[in-house]
Amino acid sequence: MEQKVKGTVKAEEYGNVLHYLIGSKTDEFLSEEENLQKIGLSTIDRDDLYLELTIMNMFVMIKQYTHWEKDEDVYTKALDQMHFLLFHQLKEYSNYDNDDIEQLHEHIFRRYDEYSDAIQNSIEENWSKTLGRALLNNIDDEIENEGTNLVAKYIEKFYNSIPNILNNI
Repeated sequence: MEQKVKGTVKAEEYGNVLHYLIGSKTDEFLSEEENLQKIGLSTIDRDDLYLELTIMNMFVMIKQYTHWEKDEDVYTKALDQMHFLLFHQLKEYSNYDNDDIEQLHEHIFRRYDEYSDAIQNSIEENWSKTLGRALLNNIDDEIENEGTNLVAKYIEKFYNSIPNILNNI
């Protein structure tokens, strides 16, 4: 049986709207080149940045929507639909397979936990600043990990070539 909420709107339809709002707000943020440059995000891979911003925006949506919609069954179905649409979008347009989706699912919920913990443990009164800082720290960590991996490969390649070089002297 389809569940109607707030008049004639089904929970899944709310999920569609939530997904649309998140996508449009993420696109809006990414289109502000000047701001991206100011905060050092203009050089970040667009797909990675899109995904991290989408996760943060979904977190914000969940925070607000679960306060707005009091029926737990309704908001659970709407939020499930919102996540389903993201996964479908990534499968359809970004060539994610089921393993990628499973890893992303874990990544999303890990981020949700990080964001919740950051807000809960913050002494700052403005939760949005805390969330913004957490997002930027996560992006910095990913860049640092990427950079570390590149440098580590360079070091390993050089290290492994030394015996060959020395043997040819």
